Amino acid sequence: MSLADGARARLPSQSRSLALLAVALALGAPLRTMFHLIDVVGSPDLFLVVVAGALAAAVVLARALRPTLAIAVGAVLFLAGLGWYVANLSTDPQFGALIRDTVALLTGRRLLQIANVRLWVISFTPAPVFLTAYFALRRWYVTATLAAGTTLAFFVLTTDAGVVTTLLGVVGAVAAVGFGTLDRIESGTAARPDGDGTTTERTATDADAGVDSGRRAVLEQLAAIVVIPSLLSRTPSVSGTSLSFAEADGPTVEGSLVNADEAVTIQGDISLTPTVRYTVRSEEPRYWRVAAYDRYTGDGWVRTGNTREYEGGRLAGPPGDSRTLRQSFEAETDIGTVPAAWRPVRYNGDPAVEVTSHGGLQPTVGVSSGDSYDVISEVPVTTPRQLRAAGTAYPDRIADSYLQLPESTPDRVGETTATLTANADDPYETALVVQQWLRNNRGYSLDVDRPERDVADRFLHAMNEGYCVYFATTMAVMLRTQGVPARMAVGYTPGERVDENRWVVRGLDSHAWVEVFFPDHGWIEFDPTPSDPRNAAERARLEEARESGEGFVDTDETGNGSGFTETTPTPPPLTEANGTTATPAANNTTETGETPTPLTAGGGGGGATESGGLSLPELPSREEATLGLVALLGTAAGLRRAGVTDRVQRAIWLRYQRREDPETDVERAFQRVLYVMGQEHRQREAGETVRAYLDAIDAPDEVRRVADLRERLRYGGEVSAELADEAVGIADDVVSNR
Repeated sequence: MSLADGARARLPSQSRSLALLAVALALGAPLRTMFHLIDVVGSPDLFLVVVAGALAAAVVLARALRPTLAIAVGAVLFLAGLGWYVANLSTDPQFGALIRDTVALLTGRRLLQIANVRLWVISFTPAPVFLTAYFALRRWYVTATLAAGTTLAFFVLTTDAGVVTTLLGVVGAVAAVGFGTLDRIESGTAARPDGDGTTTERTATDADAGVDSGRRAVLEQLAAIVVIPSLLSRTPSVSGTSLSFAEADGPTVEGSLVNADEAVTIQGDISLTPTVRYTVRSEEPRYWRVAAYDRYTGDGWVRTGNTREYEGGRLAGPPGDSRTLRQSFEAETDIGTVPAAWRPVRYNGDPAVEVTSHGGLQPTVGVSSGDSYDVISEVPVTTPRQLRAAGTAYPDRIADSYLQLPESTPDRVGETTATLTANADDPYETALVVQQWLRNNRGYSLDVDRPERDVADRFLHAMNEGYCVYFATTMAVMLRTQGVPARMAVGYTPGERVDENRWVVRGLDSHAWVEVFFPDHGWIEFDPTPSDPRNAAERARLEEARESGEGFVDTDETGNGSGFTETTPTPPPLTEANGTTATPAANNTTETGETPTPLTAGGGGGGATESGGLSLPELPSREEATLGLVALLGTAAGLRRAGVTDRVQRAIWLRYQRREDPETDVERAFQRVLYVMGQEHRQREAGETVRAYLDAIDAPDEVRRVADLRERLRYGGEVSAELADEAVGIADDVVSNR
């Protein structure tokens, strides 16, 4: 055996390389999900170290460890991770927290809603990574795929894995099984069920003929897996469901916010719902708060923590001074929320409620039309002077939860915010500056393109318009970069005033705003969304609904010129007894005197560039690019199997002759006309001379002329450029007239 042959023998076969790559793809899908979970709550460095360690252990033990012992090692890793997770829980009792988290996950809760998600992911990671890599290296591809697929299936059930990531994992799993089978054929071992202990030897020569065809068949299957769901996702029965690649048509502000339950995903284009939801009696207009969200994911928000049953007692009020506010709500439609002014301390009503981890109320089942309830709230009473003096002595639980940002958040968000708030002396002034800057420098629009990357960063640096959730998200993230605890709250603005102490609240009054924490005062409301354009959009939508005769957009008290403003202006978050004080101005220049990047106000849509020029389309994500490449390769393999690529190549060869030298040009022209004659009459038989063939089919004179030129070339040795031009011209005419 030569040195080159020995080197080739030691290299993995092409099918083995493809099988290992496919296993990596199948494992990469759940790892990508886990990386995202870790990135949302902190640095992924430890996670990457754990993954690398598990892979290294699999490589080292792949030859030395029997499969049964490897399974035992995987079980030990799982149990050790579970023990480490329990031991590091800060709750007491720890085992009780584990049980609650497990039950929540099994009932469809997202992992991001678990407070200790970072700890959970790092504990869970080693076992599936080790087992997948170990069995892939042992050529037990089905078992390796089972380990990776089970892990991905878990994240699909918790809804933490997106559609694209899930499809990527499925493609990897199918490819691993297909290419793994071919690898076993190439290695001389017939395919057998993993782990049955039997093998059937066959020679590589027997399998060589079908290996290339098998690879193409696998690629064709992968292309079908990618293309068919993408087409089905646009059919009426699938579009808008969790199986769809396309975004659901016609989302509404209300549906994406107050009906979003425990997670909010920021949408693109959105609409307003004019349907009447509640009638409210209150001594003053307030924001009717539904929920708050503490964990920012980059493309939305998640509410962590567990709810608890409301047992009828008094709930905790704000830590500082407050005043009592009584409200009565009557549901006008079936709905799943119980709004109340912040901060509710007592509840009495028809629907049973639970208390969320952020002090809000939510119904245990739902609210039916005609249900009513009363709420007593303690509204924080404070002044700008007090908030300026509140300081930054935040409790650990506040700092841990409400300063969180994904590790992937671009540094420029904090840098830009620091520049804008350079003149602010305390967190309160920082909040005022950010609030006012967003109101002044970003327009209000319901027609925006949802950014693919970090929403706050894109709204701050690359968008000129958005609606309430964009404003609230960006303000909360900007404040967190400056060490100011903030969260996004959702609910309804006061609604249409129909009497001195009575309001009608519609779906279009749904809104998002910001709550900022101040020591000794608690959570204080701020609203960075410009109120005038928002109110104008709501009024226009209501008039449109009235003119088109949409159902239940008015009650007996609305639409009759009651004398009250239809949409109450946004109430200020707080009022100072002796008047308001000036808001610190945003610092619109850097230390070098340059204008910061985001200070480009005015028109443009969600796709505006930072420099105000033409927008560029969002590039596909790595997952989307990978799926596109798989679909492209599979489609090419299918076309080749069907002979389409050969026919296309033949058509190009036949119709387009690239000129080289006279000898080559004449020979190719002859082959072209000979091919056309074979298609129109019959193929030239073996041993049949050219002249005899042309006589037999009664070829036209121009074809005989090309044959003569070719004969002169072969026997005379020379053909001029002019004669080559003649031959090519004749061939072009023959092909075009076929």
